[in-house]
Formats: sequence, C-alpha cells, structure tokens
Amino acid sequence: MATHRNGFCERENFMTKVKISLNDFKRDRTLSQHIQQSKQVARALDAKNPTLPYARTFNCYEFEDFLSQLTPKRFELLRLASKGGRSIADLAIASKRDPSAVSKDVARLSKLGLVRVDSVPNDGHGQKKIVTPVATTISINASIAFA
Repeated sequence: MATHRNGFCERENFMTKVKISLNDFKRDRTLSQHIQQSKQVARALDAKNPTLPYARTFNCYEFEDFLSQLTPKRFELLRLASKGGRSIADLAIASKRDPSAVSKDVARLSKLGLVRVDSVPNDGHGQKKIVTPVATTISINASIAFA
C-alpha cells in the first residue's frame, strides 16, 4: 500500500513469518539431502581433511589448455544453468545456439565435473535432460611464472 505525504511516496512493507520445523526437513528430500551433505562437510572440516566432500577441483597447468576446456560458450551455459536446473533445449534457446552443439558442450562440462545431468520425465514426450551446476561458485586462480 502506498501513502503520500509532503509529495513523497512511502511504501509500507509487510513481512510474512514462516516457521520451519525439523519435520519439514525430514519430509522434503532436497532439504534432507542438504543436511546430510552439510554434516559430511562439517565432519571433514573438523577432521582437518585436505579435501572436502562435494568439492570439485579442476587443475590445469597450461592456461591455453584451460581456455580450451572452459570456453566462453561453455561458461555461458554454466551461467544460464546456475539460474536453476534447465533442460538442454532451454539452454539452447537462451544461448541462441543449436541444441546438438549445446548437448555436446554440456557433455564436456559433465565430464569435467562442472555440471550434473539428470534425465527426468517430460510429460508426453519421453525424457528430458536437466543440467545443474555442481557448484554455486567457481574460483579461477592464475599465476604467471617467468622462466
């Protein structure tokens, strides 16, 4: 609701409080899975493990090799998929690319461990592949060594 006072517009904000209980986590498969993964990561941190579960590392020693693997078009697919699991057809439309080219790039990203591809029922049309990034953040560190 907007109210006017002295020529200025003020907006009243209403917040809705929602209580989430432990039962909600038990009933929702995604929340339950997230809790289990979080516990595994916490245990690994407590044990000072050198690697964490669900973490992926892509190492490349030559910058040119890295660029050949994570091309701008593949990076764009990662960016588009990060907005929520999207089908290969949706990615092709959003990136204005041919679906077969997108499918090949998604297969390469999957082989690199950067995305997960799940087949789900497509109402009346068989199966469709949903692409989801495995990480919410990708960090790129580069150092230049002079010989």
